[in-house]
Order: sequence, then C-alpha cells, then structure tokens
Amino acid sequence: MAGNLLERLKECAVLCDGAMGTLLYAKGIFINRCYDELNLSQPELIRAVHHEYLQSGAEVIETNTFGANSFRLGRHSIADKVRDINLGRRGGWATRRPY
Repeated sequence: MAGNLLERLKECAVLCDGAMGTLLYAKGIFINRCYDELNLSQPELIRAVHHEYLQSGAEVIETNTFGANSFRLGRHSIADKVRDINLGRRGGWATRRPY
C-alpha cells in the first residue's frame, strides 16, 4: 500500500486480514498447538495464509503474533522463544517477504 497509512485511513476504509487462527484451524492445525510458534516451525504455512488474504483483497496484513508473549508461550513450554517468534528468527519472517 503506497503512502502513509494514517493519511489513507482519513480518505477511505482499508481492508485488513481476518482471523488467522480460524484459517489455521481450517487447514488442520488444531487448537492445542501454539499458532505463534508456527512462525518458526512452518513459516511457509503462515506465508500461504497471508497470501490468501492478499488474494482476497486485504491491503494490510498483521503478523501472526497475537499470543507471542512469555505468559502465553509459557503454556506451551516455549516462553524462551518469545524473541525468536516476534522477530522472525529461523526461516525468515513471513511478512517481511513480498508477495
């Protein structure tokens, strides 16, 4: 999206992506998994979901880091991965690559 986002929002609505968890579940990733950890273990899956949103007309894509904090990641015994997940270590961050 060209230009400043705030300026764009003053002009018109901007279409954003939707429920990442819902699409991951529909693709067979069950709710007992840590969806944020998929940024490290399955970055191609996260990239594919983002691509689907773009193909559907989304102009803004959010990172897959909704629960990427030490408290939530601790439930999955991976609190030590909070920095890697949020910074997109190992395999590259899905949203840093152009579609």
